[in-house]
Amino acid sequence: MSAFNPHSRKLTSQEWEIIACESIEDNNCQYLIIAGIIGGLIAASATAFPPTGFLIAAWSFHTAWTRTQKSNRNEIAINNYGCVAHVLSGDNLRDFRNQVGDTEAIRQIKWAMENGYTASNDALDFLETQPALLPDKIQTPSPVQSAVPILNSENKETQLVTFEQETPDLPSDLASSLKNSLIVGIPGSGKGIFVTNALEHLKQDKQRQVTVFYIDPKNDPNETSYFSGRVDYLFRQDLMTCDAVEAYNWLQNCIQKFDEFNAGLGYKLLVFDELNLVTKTLKRVEGALGWLEGKLTGYSSSGSSRGIVLWGISQNAHTKGLGFDGGTRSIFIPVFIISADNISASEGILRATMIPSDRKLSTTQIQSLCHKSPVGRAIFYGGLNEWFPMPKLTNYSGFDRDNRRFINEQLTIPQDVNTSEINQKSRQNTQVLSHSERIIQMLTATSESSLLEFINKELKVTNHHQKEQVVVGIIEVLQSQGRFDLIAKFGL
Repeated sequence: MSAFNPHSRKLTSQEWEIIACESIEDNNCQYLIIAGIIGGLIAASATAFPPTGFLIAAWSFHTAWTRTQKSNRNEIAINNYGCVAHVLSGDNLRDFRNQVGDTEAIRQIKWAMENGYTASNDALDFLETQPALLPDKIQTPSPVQSAVPILNSENKETQLVTFEQETPDLPSDLASSLKNSLIVGIPGSGKGIFVTNALEHLKQDKQRQVTVFYIDPKNDPNETSYFSGRVDYLFRQDLMTCDAVEAYNWLQNCIQKFDEFNAGLGYKLLVFDELNLVTKTLKRVEGALGWLEGKLTGYSSSGSSRGIVLWGISQNAHTKGLGFDGGTRSIFIPVFIISADNISASEGILRATMIPSDRKLSTTQIQSLCHKSPVGRAIFYGGLNEWFPMPKLTNYSGFDRDNRRFINEQLTIPQDVNTSEINQKSRQNTQVLSHSERIIQMLTATSESSLLEFINKELKVTNHHQKEQVVVGIIEVLQSQGRFDLIAKFGL
């Protein structure tokens, strides 16, 4: 029985776009420029007339510039309209035709030529040999559309359609798989939003018992609402304001509580935020970093049998900044988030070996994905081994970091505010509103510009733990009541 199958190569629309982009990047412009310079020097020397050399070099530069402009135009056709057939050649064009059919290939090539895009010689030759299968005028496709057929689970064509490429529900997939994962992105890229959406899906799944522990080493008050109803045990500390020994002791207490918890037949998930900040801090304490590496390696390597899952959140994917070695890192499912505004700042992330070599994209390709995203971000999801335009996710914090302002999205009425006069939390909305009104009146009238000074002098709260609860409660009150003037007054 023969294994020969000339129609076996079936690619997704995004994979065809990558191949098309790679084909136009190789336009030999750099060699043309070099040849022009060398030829110009030779001509000038041979003729003893320098302008001859300048003319030859200028012609080479102009030709290279023209090729580059055509390549840039073709990138627009590929990235914005999903038109790829006109730039394909050789085996790629043949396999694309086998997958989508000659009619669709002709449609794309004719549309590209009618709209001023440059076609490959193979595409032109193919078009000339075909009968007039389509109308003379091809309707311009909508942006971000693809003409690659939908494939079923057996990798067979089910129908040939032009469809909008949809991004799967990636946070839901992360929650469903519940595997060791590493979420990477520079500050403000959307790691917190992605993780809390996954936690929301996790808590909505009543079929599994998962206890969530969250280590938050930066204690940003703007992110307080992330954790409400999604985290069972929250540990918060601003490591930027404490010394290394204090940070080490705090972290040991967090890990001890996690280790002591018995999840039974369920799971216990440790979400470890700001791994880079933690490892940099622990480096200043002898033996501390080795202790952390041992813990994280143990959780990730043998935790599944004990119902332990680890989600690490980091600003880079390099081994030294994560707290475990390269072998352990390979156990994690990578989730990389890149913002269009900071692609250059994310170059170190893009070079990480956690992204397979056949899934590494150029800056242009990432920009294209960001352009297709409603939030201007691209995401590589290791669970599916694929890049996607990042969809808009619910911002449970209520704070828009891109615009540095609070938003009226998913705000919930806080359960209570802890003060020296209010020691027990109330879950009745009427009581919450009365406490909220009183706090707002006091904040409006006070001459204090620091929230901690207000808590110390006017609420007379002295216990450190209670102060933290009061800060959280006040921020939730101001957000829920839309008192952005008070938020600005206290610099929250």
